[in-house]
Amino acid sequence: MNKKYLYQVFFFFFLIITLLGCEKKQEDDSCLSFNKAPVTKIEGSNSALVNQEIILTVSFGCYNGCGQFGSFDEVISGNATTITVNTKYEGCVCTQDAPIRQASYKFKKSQAGTFDLKFLQAENTYLIHTITVQ
Repeated sequence: MNKKYLYQVFFFFFLIITLLGCEKKQEDDSCLSFNKAPVTKIEGSNSALVNQEIILTVSFGCYNGCGQFGSFDEVISGNATTITVNTKYEGCVCTQDAPIRQASYKFKKSQAGTFDLKFLQAENTYLIHTITVQ
């Protein structure tokens, strides 16, 4: 067998292996997670008028720098609403700080009364913000 032919065959196989090895990989969800966040502080008005929307600033902790606000989960029982802050952690490489983030919670009622907003801090521990609607 000719050396030139042997080199061409080797080059051809090397080229095929190199091109197949550079296949683009699909994004995986291994660097995406969701978690409940402990509420640390609530700021905002304690009174409102019927059908008036007030906005509360809710501060919550994240476990690392990739943590951001995800959503609020609400469970309403009479005049009490239990609220859980869900965080979204996106990214495989995160700073190891534990930042406090903020989100806006909107409150509006069509009837007068006293309403308790119970924000989850830890298992069975809540930070309660009472709003009187007139």
